[in-house]
Amino acid sequence: MADAEDLQAAAALYAAAQLEQLGILPVCDRLVELYLRGGLPVGGPAGITTQLDSLWLGRAERLADDDRAELFARVVGPGFEHLLGRLASALAADDDDGVTWAADELGSYVDGHVGEDERAAAALLTSQLADALSILSDAEILNAYGARDPWELTGQLARIELGRATLDIDRHQTLAAAGALVIGWLAGDDLAVTEEIADAARSWLAADD
Repeated sequence: MADAEDLQAAAALYAAAQLEQLGILPVCDRLVELYLRGGLPVGGPAGITTQLDSLWLGRAERLADDDRAELFARVVGPGFEHLLGRLASALAADDDDGVTWAADELGSYVDGHVGEDERAAAALLTSQLADALSILSDAEILNAYGARDPWELTGQLARIELGRATLDIDRHQTLAAAGALVIGWLAGDDLAVTEEIADAARSWLAADD
């Protein structure tokens, strides 16, 4: 069974992999490119230009697209998702034996796929996503594109700037949040199945269907 740090890292990486499907980090990188070329109508007193400058100057310290893709495929790919699905099904069905088996299997998987490098990558990605969401939530940028929130803005720019198909934002948000909650639950000292965890499992299953 993996230790708590490894499980928390796996939860963070799974959430990041789901948010990657929405294009949050590539969209933010594109905004920086537009800003540097003078194609982003910002520059007011809100301070967003400082954040954009910081993102550009710190680009070498972040995980690049190919590095993230390799990391997600290696740690939270189809095998991981299969075991997460087994655990979610057992939790939703209140199947104690099934929960025990699935929790052990997922924990063993994480133990074999998450180590020091993956924990460091999870911490880096968590910070990277927080910076990106901060920029995408900025009122000046939202107003520039007529978007209500960072998720609408991400979907809009993913289509316009990156040529991506329309994605189900609610689905990936739900998978990220519910999946991370279930995985993180395994890191706790008490594995009693609370209603919160059962609800998260049901939400994950509904979104994964």
